[in-house]
Parts: sequence; C-alpha cells; structure tokens
Amino acid sequence: MRALLLASTALSIAITATPALAQDAAEDTGGIEDIVVTAQRKEESLQDAAIAIDAVTGDRLVESGITTANDLNKIIPALTINNGGGSNSSLYMRGIGNRTTSSYADPAIAISYDGVFMGRSAAAFGAAFFDLERVEVLKGPQGILYGRNATGGAINILPAKPEIGERTGQFVLGYGNFNAVDVQGAVNLPIGNNSAFRLAANRISRDGFNRDGTSDADSYGARAQFLTEPTDALSIRIAADYTHVGGLGAGSTYEGNYQPGPAGYTFIPSGLDNNEGMYTAAANAYRRTLLGAPGFGFFTNLQDRPYQDYAYYGINAELNYDSSIGTFTLIPAWRKTKGSSKWAVPSFNSGFIDETDTQFSLEARLASNNGTGLDYVVGGYYFDEKIEADNTYNQEFVLPLQEYVQTTRSYALFGQLTYNISEDFRLVGGARYTNDKKDMDGIINNFITFCGGLPPANITPPASFAAGCAAPSALPRYPTLDTPAETISWLVANGWIAPGTTLQANPQVIPLLNGRGTILKTHNPVVASGTSDRITYKLGVEFDVAEDSLLYASFETGYRAGGFQLAEGDPTYNPEFIDAFTLGSKNRFMDGKVQLNVEAFYWKYRDQQVTYFSLDTSGVLINSTRNIGKATNKGFDIDLIVAPTRGTTLNAKVQYLDAKYKDLHFFTAAPRDNIGCPFTLTGQFAGGAPVKDFNCSGNTALYSPKWAFNLGAEQSIPVGAFELVGAVNTAWRGEQNGGFEYLQTQVIPSYWSTNLSLALRSVDDGWSLTGYVQNIENNRHRASPIAAPTGQAVTIFTAPRQYGLRLQASF
Repeated sequence: MRALLLASTALSIAITATPALAQDAAEDTGGIEDIVVTAQRKEESLQDAAIAIDAVTGDRLVESGITTANDLNKIIPALTINNGGGSNSSLYMRGIGNRTTSSYADPAIAISYDGVFMGRSAAAFGAAFFDLERVEVLKGPQGILYGRNATGGAINILPAKPEIGERTGQFVLGYGNFNAVDVQGAVNLPIGNNSAFRLAANRISRDGFNRDGTSDADSYGARAQFLTEPTDALSIRIAADYTHVGGLGAGSTYEGNYQPGPAGYTFIPSGLDNNEGMYTAAANAYRRTLLGAPGFGFFTNLQDRPYQDYAYYGINAELNYDSSIGTFTLIPAWRKTKGSSKWAVPSFNSGFIDETDTQFSLEARLASNNGTGLDYVVGGYYFDEKIEADNTYNQEFVLPLQEYVQTTRSYALFGQLTYNISEDFRLVGGARYTNDKKDMDGIINNFITFCGGLPPANITPPASFAAGCAAPSALPRYPTLDTPAETISWLVANGWIAPGTTLQANPQVIPLLNGRGTILKTHNPVVASGTSDRITYKLGVEFDVAEDSLLYASFETGYRAGGFQLAEGDPTYNPEFIDAFTLGSKNRFMDGKVQLNVEAFYWKYRDQQVTYFSLDTSGVLINSTRNIGKATNKGFDIDLIVAPTRGTTLNAKVQYLDAKYKDLHFFTAAPRDNIGCPFTLTGQFAGGAPVKDFNCSGNTALYSPKWAFNLGAEQSIPVGAFELVGAVNTAWRGEQNGGFEYLQTQVIPSYWSTNLSLALRSVDDGWSLTGYVQNIENNRHRASPIAAPTGQAVTIFTAPRQYGLRLQASF
C-alpha cells in the first residue's frame, strides 16, 4: 500500500504500477514506480518500451475518480474524448480522430478491451470499465500489431486477471455531490491448485449537470473470468462481461444563433446559462424564436424526452502455450451491442437511434521469448462485423430517415522483427497486410417541408411566414416509405394530404392539405460493396545509452479503411493515410529518484476522413464523411517525475503540438453560411443546387491546443499506524478548436482544472478514506460545440465542480 502512496500523481501519469510490482520498484528506485506493459505483444517495462505510450494502473484510476473511459482525457494531454449524444463518442489524439453520429465509420483510434479490438468506439467505452489492471494509451499510427489499422493511436483497456492460489477481495464505495454514487467490488477465489475464478461488478449513478437533468450517469456491469493452468506451459482464460448504460445521456445548451446576411453571418447569443440544457421552459421559449431552413417556419418545443438504453456484452478467451520457439497466443472473441436512444444534442427536435452491432474476431500470434539474437512477433487476424440500424434525425422541417445493414470482413497478416545487434543496440522492422471488405444495404428517405410555395422558389424567406404550416416531422417517428404509393397511403391516413393526390417517382412533391406549403420527399437507396487493402510498415532503431537510458527512433505508416454512407449524392469515401516519425529518450537518474522522458514527433496526414454537418443536393441536413485535405502534426512531449524522498513525489507532463491543415476544403450546397472560412461558388451539384467551396486551409486541427501540461505533487505523512496523504493535481490546456466550421462558438478558450485530495490510509489493514474536490475552478468549458447548418450553435459542456468521499478496502 505504501508504494501506491509514492506514485506519480493521477493527472500526469507516465509511470504507474500494480501493487505487487510497485512494492519492488519503490524499494529499488526510491519511490518512482514502474509498470510492465504488453503494448508490443510482449511483457516489458514501460521504461524499456521504445514507443510513445502513457499508462495508468487500475488503482490509480480509482484514486483519480475516473470511472468511465470518457474521463481518460483528464489525465492524458494528447487525448480528447467527448460524448456527442446517444451512444456516440468522438476521440482525438494529437489532432487526429473522428466525430460522427453514424456507426458505419471506422474509429481513427483503435480501442481494445481485454486484448480484443472493438469495431465501434461506443462499444469499447460501454464495456466494463472497473477492476482494471491498467490502461495503455499509444500515441501515433498503429499499423502493425493491433486488430485493425488506426491512424491516430490505440487505447488498451486491460481488466485485472484471476490469480491462482489467492483468496482476496476488494471494494470501493463513493458518494459525492449531484447524488453521485460509485460502487465497485471484486473477489478472487482459488479453484484447486491450478485454477482461479474472479468476479467483479460496479454501479454508477449521478444526477445531471444540466437543469433539464441531462449529462447524468446511470450504469451497472459485471465481469466473470476463469483461469486454469493445467501445465506449466499452458494457460487458458475465459471471460464474459455485461454492462448496461441508461439515463438521459449527454445534453447540450443553446449558445446562440447565426443569422445569415449579405456579408456573411451575425452571431446572436441566446442569453442562456451553459447549464440550461435544451428541455427546460426557458430553452424551449428560446427555441420558438428560431427559424428552420429551408421551410422558414419557427421551431416548436422539443417533443421527446431524451434517453439512452444500451447493453454491451461479450465473451472472449485467451490461450497461451509456451514452446521452444516462443509463446503461441490465440484470442477468439464475440461481442454485441444492442440498444436505442433519443437526443437533441445538435439542435434536432429529436434524434432517434435503434442499433445492433455484432462482431466476431480471432487473433493468433507467435512471440519469441529468448530476448537475444532475433526476436519476433508474427500472426494473423480476422474480424467480422454486422451493424443493423434504424435512425431518425428529426430536424423539424427536414426529416431524414435511415435504415441500413453494413457488414465488414477484414483479415490481416503481420510480423515484427527485432534484431539484437548487441546487448545495447537493436533494429526493428515490421509489416502488416490488411484487407477490408465492406457491404452496405441501406436507404435514406428525406422529408423536407417548404412553407410558402413550391421548392426551390422559397429559398429566400417570404415576406410573411405562413402561419400553421405543419410538417410530417411534427410526428416523432415514420415508417420507411419506399414507393410513391406507400407514401400517399401513409400521408392520407395521417391527414397530411388529400385523397387522390398523385406524385412523381423521385423526388416526390406533396402539397399540404392546408394549402400553405409543400413537402419534398426523396428516396435514395445505397446498395454497394467494395474492398480496400494496404501494406503498412514500421522501421525503428533502439540504443541503450546507459543502464537506465534508452534512445529510440522510428518511422511508421498508418491506414484507415474507406466505406459507404447514407448521404444523398455522396455514398462513398476513401481510405486515409498517415506517415509518422518519432524520436524519443527514456531516462532515470540519481539512483532512480529522477525520471525524464522526452519524445518528438512529426506526422504527415493525407486524405483525411472528416465527418461534418452539410447540406445535400436536396437541401437536407446530413452528417457525411468526406476525404478532405492534408495536415502536418508535429511537436514534443516532456515527462518529468522527481521522488526526492519516499514520501514525496513531484511531476510535470508537457505537450507542445503544432497541428495545421495544409489543404482543407468543405463542399456544401448553398445557402449554408455559418462556416467561418472564405468561400467561392464552384458550380452545381447533380441535382442543380449551387456548390460553395469553403477554404479552411491553414487552420489548426480539431482539439489541438498548442500547449498542454499537467502538474502534480503528492506528500505522505506517517501518523501512528496510519498515513495521511495529500495530493494536488492541475491541468492546463491552451486554446483549441472544437468544430470544423471554425466559428467563434467552437473555440475552446484556455483553461485550468485543479483537483485536491486528502486520504487517511491504514498501513497494515488495507483500507483508505479519501476526500476529494475535482475542478476546483468550477470551469465548465466547451467540450463538444456544434454549429448546425440551420443556424443554431449548441454545446455540450464539461462537468462542474465535484466533491465527495471514497472508501476503499481490500481483504
């Protein structure tokens, strides 16, 4: 337990350890802990791993109050994670990532849970995030050793494993403001002489941070594992887990509205507090003052209360066999996500997602274990995923309906060789061939209401708005209407059009019964199949300058597969690519009391997949992915830990990042004006709509503060049979941009966030009582700012000040 008190603090974690490893490390180094990682598919000290990696143990996650994967960005300066509503999360690593409300786009950051690559980031973050051994965060492209390729990095979430011969247990009980409850527990039981069983569970609940109750927490989960070692050379572990995520989910607030004009746009603030939410009386009153294009009618109150109801579960196994030529590992896994949600985050009247994701994967690899001469890791990987979704994005006067099934089948062959030229000098080379095949069978129906005439005659607002113009989008849900006859039958039955109305095939123009407007309905199926493949590779050199000093350099390539989407006139997007140079050094000085790690990086990014709100050829608001632009991301990390005595630890972690788009253009249908970049008219879409080319080249990449640093100090004081441990941790992030429109409401100003904790711990009995305060400044800065093409600026804000007590015990 004492070793844990001497760890580097929670907000600047580069070196952490499990309790057993920490005790040995503290005795040898005077307080700086070490950790054994498996990021390169072999066990090695973090200080010996010649890669850009941060790591944190499960014990430190609990002490830091991190209960979900979404909170990892608080402790890793290079990482940004935001919940965008529903089951969607956006991840960025040093300016590289993806932000989408659709599940058919592959993640730019590869996330693995218990050694299993997760095809959807939401599935990874919904997995059982408790009773963890550690979390590893790899920065930069992962094109060799990880499930599927990733251009930005990888996050490995690793649960604590069963321990043979041990009968132990532990629990955590926490309570804080906003009625926050955090309960975790685990028990490890021996079974005979060569087997063990481990069971863990948790429950998290919290009131919402917003006045309407949104941005709350409500989840529970369980994990069971069985481990057996029938011989000294063979181990078999089987695991199953289940997590349910409920509550209202993430909530946003109206910051204001962008009004178009002859010279561009004018921003008019809403006057609402950042904790108002969108479902209060004040928020709905503001909403009723806003106009919805292209219908030019006023918005109405939000119809549906938000909710999320998702189940994440799976079963996986890991077989390891030690032979004379190395360790053979086999990892079969099956996972499923099923659920639905409603939300209004991007100023929709309601977004509705009903989705089921199922994946099967199999990985087999052989890793040498001699540590001399030629070391190797070789293997193969297979991934099979099916996504079934039925989604509605109710934009009041525009209503897209999506139904689709997407399948992905991917296989890869990989290998990495390390040639030990001498005891101190090594050359590394690796390559991976990946083949990705995707199939899409889907359809998107768009209902667009025009109040005042036939489209597109009223693209400019009429002199007076037609009172009583009602749209089918006033109803919460629609069937998929594939033919004109089906559309007529349904609209007549619901009283929207007169019997006997005739429609053309596609698009369909529908006069409303009240004579005050029309509905334009389009019908666009996407049935497509395609394959992309790529060879990615790595070249590296490692040199042990001294016993505790490592110098390394590498060049690595990355690739992310293209795919299909339900976006009218733009059904496909291509792969993206990255080349990354890394130079780093890891060092310990003064008998292990000082640790200094430095890394410099230079990334070249091309054909980037960017997902953003746009208008399609029919004037429908769509969230489409396109290959736009090139970027150069460069900078350095400095990680310093000083442990002058066994009771004192000081640390600092600094990142400098210069990430800019060299070539970034957004092509969208007029009349979209709320993009903060100059534009030119460049012709027409196939449907005749004018095209605006917004040139945003030279702007900073998303979530890329130039400077970011974490500082921490921890001091333990013996008090009889107890220890009193105080810690202060502060993080500073420079100004950054949170949206591709580059508007003033998408700028995230620089901010501080400071945490304090004071713990009373028993040296011998394995318990501690901690009081904590997080975000002392009570700064709710922008986390996910969104600018809808209809003009609204809405934002999801970070958490306010939180405080509470936490009791931990082990037995």
